[in-house]
Amino acid sequence: MKRLKKLIIINTVLLFISVIFVIYAIFSFQNFINQPNSNIKKKVYVIIVPNQSVLSISEELQRQNIIKRYDWFYYYIRLSGKSKDIKSGVHVFYTNNSPKQTLNELIGKNRNDVIFSIPPGFDIKSIAHRLNRLGLDGNEFYKLANSKSYAYKLLGYHAPNMEGFLGAGDYFVEKKETPSVLIKLMFELFKKDFSDFADFNRIDKSLYDKVIIASMVEKEAKVNSERPLIASVIYNRLKKSMLLQIDSSVIYGIKDFNGKLTLKDLENRENKYNTYMHKGLPPTPICSVSYESLKAAFYPAKTDYLYFVSKNDGRHVFSTTLKQQNYWVDIFQKGKK
Repeated sequence: MKRLKKLIIINTVLLFISVIFVIYAIFSFQNFINQPNSNIKKKVYVIIVPNQSVLSISEELQRQNIIKRYDWFYYYIRLSGKSKDIKSGVHVFYTNNSPKQTLNELIGKNRNDVIFSIPPGFDIKSIAHRLNRLGLDGNEFYKLANSKSYAYKLLGYHAPNMEGFLGAGDYFVEKKETPSVLIKLMFELFKKDFSDFADFNRIDKSLYDKVIIASMVEKEAKVNSERPLIASVIYNRLKKSMLLQIDSSVIYGIKDFNGKLTLKDLENRENKYNTYMHKGLPPTPICSVSYESLKAAFYPAKTDYLYFVSKNDGRHVFSTTLKQQNYWVDIFQKGKK
């Protein structure tokens, strides 16, 4: 009898604990579903591909800091019976959304269907043109990206504009996204992509100059292996106080460039980007840069090269003396043998 009583007590206690645990689990799960993921509101774009598994989606959302627990979110979707209602395409989420709101975005009408790419070598003007063609406000983007006060607000450095700091890459945005958000997205991508090299949350003249050099390398180089060599030429000429004579910089400073660089263009002192007339670096970067170009600016090759000339096949010949340079110019640019 005592043994039976003891078993009843134990089972009662276990049942009580189980009930408490179930209540706690239900409460925790409900709390998870309805509680904001974070106190910080940040917009995040995520692509959901057709037939992507619920588990894969849940894991990706946790990686993007949109939810805290992918496993609970996975079971939430399954229990809701809405896994088949998830829409593929580009979705916009906020880091302070609750899982319930996140699920509503996943199954809601997908209105975030503007997808575009910014390749390395694009400048602010080129980006603005592309945005206009996509139905976004490229004109306002151009004005804002060239605003000194807005550049200072984002960079924390007195730069004339945002040139060079708009990350090259793929973007997924809402049709009515504002230019200010677009610029912030591009700067965030820039900082993320190049965090290997420096903390671009703290930009100073040294970092700014490296982005300028990287942008010239981007425009001049077509082959990745030559980027450190072209960077070395720029650094070597700066050390010797030589004119950089970078054609792409001159072209950037020409308002309506027609595709042909003339002697008059090279002799124009009013063009502040004319590195045939003005010593030192141009006032700003001249385009968005690739990882390889910025790496070259931080880690140039150790050479004595002072010149390079195009071989007209995407590659260059490098020289240490003007005599060598003139020889290669005669061959590759003037057709002499």
